[in-house]
Amino acid sequence: MGLFGGNKTHTYLGVDIGTSGLKVVELSTEKGRAKVMTYGYSERQPGQPVYSPFDDPKGTGERLAALCKKAGVRGTKVMAALPLSSVFSTIVSVPKRKHEKEMQPLVDAQVAKLTPMPLSEMVTSTTFIDGMKGSKGSEGTKGTEEKIKASDHVRVLVTGAAKSLVQKYIEIFKVAKLDLTALDTESFALVRSLIGKDKSPIAILDIGGASTSITIVEKGIPVLSRSIGIAGNNVTRRIMDQMSIEETEAEQIKQDLMTVVGTAPGGIGGLPAVLDAVMQPLLTEIRYAFQLYAGMELCEYKKVEKIVVTGGSSHLPRIVEFLKESLNMNVYRGDPWARVVFAEDLRPVLDEIGPRMSVAIGLAMREID
Repeated sequence: MGLFGGNKTHTYLGVDIGTSGLKVVELSTEKGRAKVMTYGYSERQPGQPVYSPFDDPKGTGERLAALCKKAGVRGTKVMAALPLSSVFSTIVSVPKRKHEKEMQPLVDAQVAKLTPMPLSEMVTSTTFIDGMKGSKGSEGTKGTEEKIKASDHVRVLVTGAAKSLVQKYIEIFKVAKLDLTALDTESFALVRSLIGKDKSPIAILDIGGASTSITIVEKGIPVLSRSIGIAGNNVTRRIMDQMSIEETEAEQIKQDLMTVVGTAPGGIGGLPAVLDAVMQPLLTEIRYAFQLYAGMELCEYKKVEKIVVTGGSSHLPRIVEFLKESLNMNVYRGDPWARVVFAEDLRPVLDEIGPRMSVAIGLAMREID
């Protein structure tokens, strides 16, 4: 669908609005590949009050406009993402029909029983996982009955959010004088920027400042997503409590940890002691997400093969090693710039900021993909 057909500069703008700040990435195409045009970000500084960007849409829109101007953004058509913590997501199975539109009432009837609010108060989106071909089923799991059921049914991923939240997005971009083309989800954006065409079952761990999201992806579809309140700010608060210092000083110590701590001895995986109390609860949440995935009837693989770590706090020392040793599985730090072209002299700075830009990059890639 040529959503950007009217954009004379032929650029694609992804905007990530989060509680810790704003991120913007603008891409163009070069020989069929995404190319970085510009980028920018603004983040809450230590000592500044924590607030939701949706509490003040006008102020957020003004800050976004200033950021785009500073970054030299050329385009005006934008793709944004709903925060994972505010998105309802489920997978349902409905009888297969000749056309997708014939199945939509069946989907709505099932989803209406599961949503936290009436469907009339939500904006929803459906993705037919199996298309019109049906599922092949899970070999050797539930026998002939399951295979017949799978061939006669189609799995559908349904995501939704409150209309009131969507309206706030519209207000933000109206103030910023940007054309909000569509709203995506953070999960799909992360799949584009970090996984690409890999069809294996993968967990994406997005460690931000205020929260961490765990997304399990199967054949390019985010089948399970969880948002938990364990992230980089917990490390800062722990340093503040232990050393009786202000947030500004604690944040600086945390930043120093990211740059100077390499293979220093510690707990499992050489994890620094200050991180252990934060990572242990996060490890428990990851294992719980894996258990939920294993019990999902409408998924095929049941077991995650590897973890990709991203987010602004993913550079905390020894996290990858800690997870690899604790879970006995392959864990990698994701590179959202791997699928885009950029000037080689930008590599040092892009490598440094890359994890925090993963969602914005994936949003900008949506129409290119």
